[in-house]
Amino acid sequence: MKTKFIFIFSVILLTGSLSLYYFFSNKSPDFKKTEKPAPPSSVLKKISSVKNFFISDDFKTEELNILALGRPGAGHPGENLTDTIIIFHFEPNQKLAVISLPRDLLVKIPETQNYTKINQLYELGGTEILKQKTEEITGLSVDRYVLIDLTAVKETVDFVDGVNIFVPQDINDPLFPGPNYSYEAFALKAGWRYLDGETALKYIRTRYSKQGDFDRMTRQQQILLALKQKILSFNPLFDLPVYLKIFQSLNEHIQTDLTLLEIKSLWQTGQKIEPSQIINLTIDKERTDLLTSGPITLNGQTASMVWPRAGQENYDEIKELIQGAIE
Repeated sequence: MKTKFIFIFSVILLTGSLSLYYFFSNKSPDFKKTEKPAPPSSVLKKISSVKNFFISDDFKTEELNILALGRPGAGHPGENLTDTIIIFHFEPNQKLAVISLPRDLLVKIPETQNYTKINQLYELGGTEILKQKTEEITGLSVDRYVLIDLTAVKETVDFVDGVNIFVPQDINDPLFPGPNYSYEAFALKAGWRYLDGETALKYIRTRYSKQGDFDRMTRQQQILLALKQKILSFNPLFDLPVYLKIFQSLNEHIQTDLTLLEIKSLWQTGQKIEPSQIINLTIDKERTDLLTSGPITLNGQTASMVWPRAGQENYDEIKELIQGAIE
């Protein structure tokens, strides 16, 4: 199992769909672009750097950091809250570090004196402000980003006629977010279950479990792995309509500044990374002692948040932990 790299990027690539599109066209897919496109010369320089990292035989010193963000998307409560914030740190010797940040991290909004939760930064200033804050927290320079609407997961599950997963324990969530900021009950019995897109989306979004976000991330991995396995079982020729539907959904629900060549190279590189060369690092209160938590009132609303034990906006210990893990 190649952990979160395969899980997250299988949603972006969905293996055959983008490979198939690459086969038919030499042009990049019409992915939605970043809010502030870089000048052509800068883009070409970055593309050349990434191309050399993945394709050249003599790269030895380059590194690459990709910020992967997941949000509910249009039609869901908190549609622009990036509850999934992950940095993929690639080393030239085919090593990968997967660094997850907590969505409830209290942060200072860049260039202001105001504070908010990190998952609200995208809504306030788009990917640029979130990239800036992520770099400040981790000490890593973000080269590329990918923003995924969970609607893409729902539609893809339906396109492949559902996925079969094992639910380890009963789920009874009486406060699952419903339409128009309401709540509804979501329940699922333990055991093997065949999920359609809507149920799969609820399964990966519910927060009602003993280990909170840790369980939620595990469920996300389950669904994405099941999708990857289902798609790999298809025949690219006989199941071409399915691939085209998946690609259209990805095109509508993914924003990225990665080019098609870079995506293809990422996938090829990912296949070569051995499980022993993957480091998973989750910065949360449950698995590290670098954070503290408590109720914080912002804009008249009180919620539980986390922040560095060294003090608000002091990320030195977090940077040291990350550097120690990737060295």
